[in-house]
Amino acid sequence: MRQLRHLPAAPDTWDGLVASQKLLSTIVRLQRERGQSFGAGHLIDILRGAETDRMRQQRHDQLSTYGIGKDLSEQDWRSVIRQLLARGVLESQGEYGTLAITEAGLPVMRGEEPVALRRDALGRASGRARKASAPVGLEGEDAGLFEALRAWRAEAAREQGVPAYIVFGDATLRALATERPASLTQLDAISGIGAKKKESYGDAVLAVIAEHG
Repeated sequence: MRQLRHLPAAPDTWDGLVASQKLLSTIVRLQRERGQSFGAGHLIDILRGAETDRMRQQRHDQLSTYGIGKDLSEQDWRSVIRQLLARGVLESQGEYGTLAITEAGLPVMRGEEPVALRRDALGRASGRARKASAPVGLEGEDAGLFEALRAWRAEAAREQGVPAYIVFGDATLRALATERPASLTQLDAISGIGAKKKESYGDAVLAVIAEHG
């Protein structure tokens, strides 16, 4: 009797178009209405309606997109941003990793292109499991950043259909987690990041580091 082959399970995805549009709309409004740009952390605060001194000082609680993303957790939003960076819908700019929309992001913002996002398995893991998986020699915030970089690497590898180590090895992620480069120039000092990989992944890596700054 012929033995049936078990096909790999389909990735767990969700329709991320509306979430992506909310994020992109916030970036555009800040740029067009106020000439401002911000990194992931503050954009997520706007979307989730955070009540902070910075929010009131900047009058960002008056934006039309303020609080429209309360349906997603902070971790969910970080996953959305990581995936949009990996797809080239967003790019990280400058020393502080502010986020901007690319040409590829315009059809998404207009609702002309579907956005299927993978659920972040790391986000569903317990804090205890994340701590247990932290590499030897990294503790606290460094270990947390390493895990975030590893989650981003897995996403980037899946998007390209290549093994994770093709993107970056663990030694490179470890160096990124401890050195925390803040610019493309500073990435040159990290072992395992040549010119080609810096061009391909530099902005996305800096965005992950900025999120955990």
